[in-house]
Amino acid sequence: MSSFDTIFEVIVLALSVNAPIQIIITIGQWLLMARFLAPRERTFSDALSCLALTYVTAFFLALFIWLLWPLDPDLILYNNRISIPAIMGEMIAIPFWLYQFNYFKNK
Repeated sequence: MSSFDTIFEVIVLALSVNAPIQIIITIGQWLLMARFLAPRERTFSDALSCLALTYVTAFFLALFIWLLWPLDPDLILYNNRISIPAIMGEMIAIPFWLYQFNYFKNK
């Protein structure tokens, strides 16, 4: 099996396992942004851009974590449901993009 096959397999696996948790976290981020952090100068398109960039960045971070996972592959999922790399990618991407879009600015 070549390295290209391995990378392709990881991409497909990451998409199928990470997508549900990332969609749920994106909905939670939207609620957080709209309800608690929404500055007045932010537009709807800014919020969508922030969400899209967060989702894409978190996916690539999770993919990177999947490829470099140092522990036993059986430990990559929590209770065989939640992808730990997806959670780690979201934990890095959400604060980064919220800060870049000035959601942490004082009101």
